[in-house]
Amino acid sequence: MKATLQKRFMLMLAPALIGFSYVLLLRSLGIHPIDAATMAGWVPVLFILAVVSAAAAPIMVRTAFAHRMHRRRQTSETEFSRFQNSLLIVVMATPYLALAVYTLAAPTFYLGGALLAMLYALYYHYPSEKRLAFDRRVFRVQ
Repeated sequence: MKATLQKRFMLMLAPALIGFSYVLLLRSLGIHPIDAATMAGWVPVLFILAVVSAAAAPIMVRTAFAHRMHRRRQTSETEFSRFQNSLLIVVMATPYLALAVYTLAAPTFYLGGALLAMLYALYYHYPSEKRLAFDRRVFRVQ
């Protein structure tokens, strides 16, 4: 399961990284892909959504799963796998939201915050053996 989650993690991250490279290349050529002045109102919204998808939404997904499993003595492997997949989907929205903030040439506060939220989400929710083992113990996976 670890290899599958890591592969899915990288496949979901790759387009965002390509997008960052593309926008950086366009900016170095002096081309701005989107007129930032007309989209300035969206920057705070995208920043807040990035923070929510990096920190708050994974906590809510984890809490909902824990609430569903709280009376059970053990959790099946398929339920645990579905939980990990849904957690990964929620977390992987963060790089795309950070890319949108970066594309809009946001002020430093919003851009820095979105990038920090993205780094936090990618670091903390990476499906490592240690984190999966911890979650397996917490949810008593068979």
